[in-house]
Amino acid sequence: MLKILNDTNFDNHIKNGLKLVMFGSDMCHYCVKQEPILQDLADHNIEIGKIDAYKTPELTQKYGVTSFPTFILFKFGDIVTRFSGYKDKSELLDVVLRHV
Repeated sequence: MLKILNDTNFDNHIKNGLKLVMFGSDMCHYCVKQEPILQDLADHNIEIGKIDAYKTPELTQKYGVTSFPTFILFKFGDIVTRFSGYKDKSELLDVVLRHV
């Protein structure tokens, strides 16, 4: 399931299990291009969250996001890894599966 995250639901979303979160913007070409891939992964039971960095500046700053898209993989609320830039489906799957 692809979940839209914000200041209100972010902490609750990442606290359990393995969650991939993309920080981006609808104004970012690569973020828009990334979304169908995220939706496809989410349709296959990989929990993915999406944050509009401009609508949640506190979270964006807290996690040191300076470029889009930026991905952070959380496991039970802790950061496991982070990376930036457009990624194809196999690259994203590889990162997630290494931490299952």
